[in-house]
Order: sequence, then C-alpha cells, then structure tokens
Amino acid sequence: MVLDILISIFSEFIKEPIMEFVVVPIKRHISYPFTYKSNVKKLHDESGKLKNRTVELQQAVEEATRKGEEIYERVNKWLNDAGKAIEEAEECIKGEEQAKKRCFVGLCPDLKTRYQLSKKTEKKTLAIHELANKGDHNPISFRPPLQQIVAPSVYAREGLNSRKLFLEKVMDALLDPDLNMIGVYGLGGVGKTTLAKQVHRKALEGKRFGVVAMVAVGQTPELRRIQSEIADILGLEFKVEEIPGRANRLYERLKKELEKEKTKLEKEKTELEKEKKVLIILDDIWKQLDLNAVGIPFGDDFKGCKIFLTSRSQDVLSREMGTQKEFRLDVLQDEEARSLFEITVAIAKDSEFQPIAAEIAKKCAGLPFLLCTVATDLKNRGLYAWKYKLKQLSEFNNEEIYSKVRAILESTYNNLSSNEIKSFFLLCGLLGQSNIEIQSLLKYIMGLSLFKNITVEDARDKLRVWIDTLKAQSLLQDGDMYGFVKIHDVVRETALSIASREQHAFIVTSGKEFVKFPNKDCTRISLQYCDIENLPEGWECPKAEALFLFTDVFCLGIPDQFFKCIRNLEVVDFTGIHFVSLTSSLAFLSNLHTLCLHRCQLDDLAIIGDLKQLRVLSFANSYIVELPRQIEQLARLKVLDVSNCSKLKMIPANALSKLSELEELYMSNSFVEWEADGNNASLAELEKLSQLTTSEMQILDDKILPKHLFSNGRLQRFRILIGDNWDWDGNYKTSRTLKLKLKASIHSGYGIKVLLRETEDLCLDEVRGAENLLYDIEGDGFPKLKYLRVQNNHVIQHIINSTKWAACDVFPILVSLILENLMKLEKICHGRLISGSFNKLEILQVRNCGRLTHLFSLSTAKCLLQLQEMKVEDCPKMEAIVIDESENSNEVLEFNRLRSLNLQNLPNLRTFQSKMKAPLKIEEFLS
Repeated sequence: MVLDILISIFSEFIKEPIMEFVVVPIKRHISYPFTYKSNVKKLHDESGKLKNRTVELQQAVEEATRKGEEIYERVNKWLNDAGKAIEEAEECIKGEEQAKKRCFVGLCPDLKTRYQLSKKTEKKTLAIHELANKGDHNPISFRPPLQQIVAPSVYAREGLNSRKLFLEKVMDALLDPDLNMIGVYGLGGVGKTTLAKQVHRKALEGKRFGVVAMVAVGQTPELRRIQSEIADILGLEFKVEEIPGRANRLYERLKKELEKEKTKLEKEKTELEKEKKVLIILDDIWKQLDLNAVGIPFGDDFKGCKIFLTSRSQDVLSREMGTQKEFRLDVLQDEEARSLFEITVAIAKDSEFQPIAAEIAKKCAGLPFLLCTVATDLKNRGLYAWKYKLKQLSEFNNEEIYSKVRAILESTYNNLSSNEIKSFFLLCGLLGQSNIEIQSLLKYIMGLSLFKNITVEDARDKLRVWIDTLKAQSLLQDGDMYGFVKIHDVVRETALSIASREQHAFIVTSGKEFVKFPNKDCTRISLQYCDIENLPEGWECPKAEALFLFTDVFCLGIPDQFFKCIRNLEVVDFTGIHFVSLTSSLAFLSNLHTLCLHRCQLDDLAIIGDLKQLRVLSFANSYIVELPRQIEQLARLKVLDVSNCSKLKMIPANALSKLSELEELYMSNSFVEWEADGNNASLAELEKLSQLTTSEMQILDDKILPKHLFSNGRLQRFRILIGDNWDWDGNYKTSRTLKLKLKASIHSGYGIKVLLRETEDLCLDEVRGAENLLYDIEGDGFPKLKYLRVQNNHVIQHIINSTKWAACDVFPILVSLILENLMKLEKICHGRLISGSFNKLEILQVRNCGRLTHLFSLSTAKCLLQLQEMKVEDCPKMEAIVIDESENSNEVLEFNRLRSLNLQNLPNLRTFQSKMKAPLKIEEFLS
C-alpha cells in the first residue's frame, strides 16, 4: 500500500516519540476508508462468536430456571449487554451497502461514509471482543432458599394487649447480646405456638436476623425432618442420608451464615447490621432435644445464633435445654377472653346472646384454644345450644384447667354425628403427627373397612366431608402444606386417651420404653418411634385391626411368626425399616387390605403375592429397585403407590395390566423406564386399566405415548409430566397438573387434548404446532385452568387471538399466569375480550419476551379486577404496560388490588399507560 511505503520512508527521518503520537494515529485515520471491508468482516466474525456464546449461556439459564433456580444478576446483565451489542453490530454491518456506493457520478468512492463505517466497526469489534472475554459465568445460578409461611399479626387484629406486651418482652430478650437461648412455657392450649408464629413474623419484619427458621418439634422429634426444614430455609441440600452427616453439613452452613453476618458488620458498621443474627425457633419441646445431633450451633462461642423454644414444662427448658431466661405465658384475662370469643363467633355481641356469651367465655378459663373451640362449636347454633354448653362448662367445678380442656374436647367428641367419624378422629390421634397427609388417611380408611364396596374417589369425597366436619368442631385444622391436615397436640392427647379407653388401643409414644404386650381386647396398635430394637413374639391380639410402627431403628427385627396371633389385621404400616426380606408371617394376614412400607429399604418382596385381599399397597419414599412379578396376583388392588422411589427401574411387563380393579396409580419422582426393554412395563398396559381414575407419572419421550392413552376421559385426578428435565419438587395446589415438553406437535395426541380440557395447573415448554395458545390448543377458553406457565417457545405469537374463534370468557378462573422466554410473542391478547375474562387473575409474570411492546390494551386490562402481583423483566422492546387503543378517551386505569409491582431491565419503557400510536396519514408520509 502506497500509504505504508510513504510512512516507512518518513519514519527514517522522524524521531520515535513523534512516530508514536503523531504519525501512527494519522496512519490509522487515513487507512479507515481503505480497510472498511476487513473491519466489517472482523465485526461480523466477533458478533457471530458472541451470538453463539449468548445462545449457549441462554440455554443454560433456561435449564436452571426450569429447575427453580435463581439467575445471578451479573449473568442477566451480561446477556442484556450482549443482546444490545449484537443488535448494534447488526445495524453497523448493514451500513456496508451504503459504503459501497460511489459519488461524483460513480467516479469516486464515498470516502466519508467508508471512514465513518470503518471507524465505527473497529470500535464495536473491540467492545464485543472485550465483552465476549469478560468474566467467568460459572456458576450462573443458585437455588433460592424456601420461604416459610408467615403468620398474620393476630394480636393486633384481636386487640390482645397483654399478648402484644408479652411479644415485645420476648423480642427484647432475643435482641439482648448476653442471651442466646430463651424459652416460653405454659399450659397446653394457652397460645405458645401462636406466640412462636408471631416471633417468627416480627423477626422477619424487623430484618434484625439474617436467617429465621421455625420448626415444630412435637412429642415425637424426628431429627431428619427438623434438619430438612432448617436446611430448606438455608437452601442447603444434603448429599448424605445419615443423621450425623446431615448434622455436620447443617452445623457448618449455620456457622457460615454467622460469619457472613459478622463480615457485613465489619464492612458496613451500621446499627441495623450490628443486630443481625441467626434465629432458630423450636416450637413444642417435650423433652431434651440434642442440638448437636440436629446440627444447630449454640453456646457462648456462637452468640450470634439465637434459639427460641416453647414447651409446656419450665424444667424441660431450664434443666434439660439450658435456657438462660424463661417466660411463663398465662391465660387471658376475662376482658380479653371475651373479646377473643366475640371475634370468633360474631353473634356473641348481639344483646340476646351477650350475657350468656360472657359467662361461657369466663368458664373457658382464659385458654385461647378452648375459647376458639367452644366459640366455633356454637356458630350458627340457637340460644338453647348456648345454654346447654354453659351448663356443661359449669359442671367442671374446681378441676384443673387442663382437665377442663380435655373435658370440653371429649364433650365435642361425644357430640360427633356418627361412630364412623369418631373412629376416624381417633385414627388421626393414633398417628402421632402434627401434620397428617390426607392421602395417608385415605389409605388407612380404605383398609379399615370403614368403607365397603365403594370406589376410591367416593371414599375420598367422604373423607373430605369428615375432615370438614372435624375442622368445623376445631378438632382438626388446615395443614401447613397443601394436602395435609393438622391436629393440635392437646387434641391429639385427648384422642389417644379416648382411644386407649374405648378401643383398648395399645400406644407407646416417642421415647417411652416398650415394656409390655398389648392385651387380647386391643383393636389398634400404635408404636411411635418408641425405644425398641426387636419386636417380641407372642402377641395375642385376635381383635387387632391396625398396626402402625414408625421407627428410626433402620434394622428393626421382626420375628418370622410375628403375625401368627394377630392375623385379623386389616391395616399395617411399617415406616423406616430395612427389610432383607419381608417376614413370611405376613401370609397369615388373610384380611389385610392396606400395606404401607414407607421409607423402607426393600429387597425380596415375593411374599406380596400371598396378600390376595390387598386394596392398597404403598412403597412411598422407599429404596426399591424392582417390583416383584407376584404383584400381578393382587386382583383386588385399588391403589398402588411407588412415588418417590427414585431407584425403581423395573416393573415386570404385563404385570400392571393384570390389576383390573386398579383405580389410582402414583409414580411421581419414580419409574420412567417405560418400554426400556422387552421385560419392562409399557404404557400400553395402562390402557387396559378400565377403572383407573387417578395417575401420577412422567413419560420422558412423547413418541412412545399411545395415542388414546388418556382419551377415555376417566382421569379425575392426575399429575402427568411429559418430556425430560421436569422437576417433581413443588407444593402442588391442585389435583390436576399437566406439564408438557413435546418432541412432536401438540396436535398429534388426542389424549393430551382431552387432559388439557380438564387441567387446572398447566406448564407448556417448547410447544410445537401452535402460534396462538388459546385458539390452536384449546378453543373453549380454558374454563377450568387456575395456573398457567408457558416457557421456552419460538413459535407462539399470541396467548389469545380472539379474532379467530367464537367469543367466550377467556381464562375465567385463572389465578396465575407466567410467560417466559417466548421469543416471537407479539401480544398476550390480540383482539377484544368478553368482560368475564381474566377476572380471577392475581399473579402475572412476564420475562424475556423480546417482541412484546406492551402487556395489555386498556380494554383487556379492565378485566384484571383481582390483579395483586405484576412482574415484568428482560423485555427490551417494552414501551408501556398498558396501551389505550381509543382515540378520544383520557381514562386512567387503576389496579386497586395491586400490592407488588416489579419492573426490571426494560430499556425502552417510557410510561405505565400510553396512547396507541396512530398510523401516519398519506400526506404526512409524503411530506
């Protein structure tokens, strides 16, 4: 090049500093018009490399998101910066065509344009190169800790001044630097658990503690559960199953949390950070709990770890647990007791009821639990019932308060409408658990002949009626999780007392030594984590119907003749045992209807085939590799549960199809080896199960899905995952969940379309064959859908296209809508909606939808009457949340129920609500 030759000649006569600061920059600028093509090519190459890396990282982000993990902000920022850089590079590259044009009637190149393009592309290339090599993106994500449910501020609502003052004293003690373990004690039903929930709420609200975890311990402490609940709050996953190993992991993690808070203090030196600690709330302690065995650091070396305990006994707190300060929680005074009573049953304020209401509240001895129980019992009852209840309470004379509680509970029990529901209530008490899984209760009552010649679905409906009845009498409560009910410890103790008296139940509770045999009249046996290493022979219990044995003694010995003299058992539940082989004496149990082997290690299961009368067989959460061929002999089996048996790889071919009366099949987080070889079970076998109404399963490849597997429409309850990389974790809120990740078109399986019409919780991932979700997939408006998630799609343009189908209410009961990674989504709703659409929507989340310019039109947004949470992020073209399509209206939209609005990474967002841009008139276009 001439320019290079000239500069090389001049360089011999020019000093080096002048070369570096004058000549070289001049050379670079002069060369720009002549190097624009090579600079554009370099930009194209670097942009392509960045695009490839962006795609790879985005795929990793999507995979992590599907697993429920949170993406680090630095990763999201890098992806956002990369996206902008790629867009700018593409715009810059387009300028090459303009630079090729010539000026002066085509005689000369356009040096100015080439200079500008060449300089710009060089700068962009350098920026992209630096961005591509910027930082290490590993790890890209983290699993966020679970958030415990926070109780509402009941003290403020009920105006219980003494309780508010008591809570303040407890919080002051927890913030005292000289105290690290305090406790509250009091009578059963006095409100200790309610207080613990209020401490939990205040600790989180005040942000004085970096970590806050509340765990119910109970009369039967389960170390594994306690460890898991604390670990969930920390986002800690255990890699080992043994309790000591889990304790070590938890201990180290809590130490790190304490060190992290200390580091914050040293860096920020603020008063708020100075008070941040770790708070562990252990509710309902009955005996000494070994904190070291759990993995909780405590003592003077760990003053930052505060521990708050509740118990009925001050001795348990001070002597056995070593609390530094204890508070006694007393009963309510008369005025506050009456106030609580009136809040629970509003009619108590009426002039006709007020005098007797005051007397009843007084007779409840200030116990919140008793007050609420009696008040609930009197709801919607006449004055005569109130008088009779007062007479009952007056007969207690001068008995101890706790005796009054048990007496009123027994009175409520005696008033239950039938012997069946009484028997069911006592069963709830025998299980020795605070939170009881409803599905487990169904398995038990199916075996106890409480239901005869009835379908499982009808039994479930009746079970719900019983639960509702017991809730209405305050004998049961809503559970802490979906699918559970809860029984207060005072109620459970009363149930055990009644069961021992009326059913001659043989009960050995946690920590008690097994010292005697049940008597011959015993009908139910409950051994709840008691001190026992081997079950003795010689039990003669000809009337026994049920045996519940829950243990952490993994290798508990069971004699070969154990069941010989208790052969009328209808229900057996062994939980937490390692069986080399099931005891042969199971063959004596000719009337056995329900067999539960939960959290067991199971090898030889051949004896199962002898249990011809089985209706329910459950291996939930057990270590089992293969189901025995003998399972096909269980012709009367109605429920088979192998959920959470992650090691299960083999179900003999044609065994399932022989279970002609099977109604419910549970395989969540379990068997997926459908048709893996000629010896394994196939999906086609399920088509032969004409009674099947409930199914939980995962099918990795939709290509092996029989076309009409679900087309008969018999499934009333289902949790079905089709495709890979799904996560079974989650607190499911409905009984009809469908997750789809299909390799074929969604239109290829008629059975899937049938499920879609019944689904309440739907997740669609990489759906093929649908540009408009509503019209193309389900044309009736999804009338039963409550939760919808659509993610990772490159085809869908609209969620709703009302211009393509007859008008109807769209998503009329939908509560939550989540849209994520929908690359071609142009509008959520195209066209106008009927006013009944989206009327129940509470949660809306939209993430990484690159073509969306707005969320809703004004007419659509008016349907969102219940919207409470809105989150929109990573939508680069989003200009407004709501677009007003009318010409003359100046109406301002108000979301009256909105309590959370989160808008992130929306670079073009200018306003929340704006007018739609009118198209240019022809004269404006030509001007």
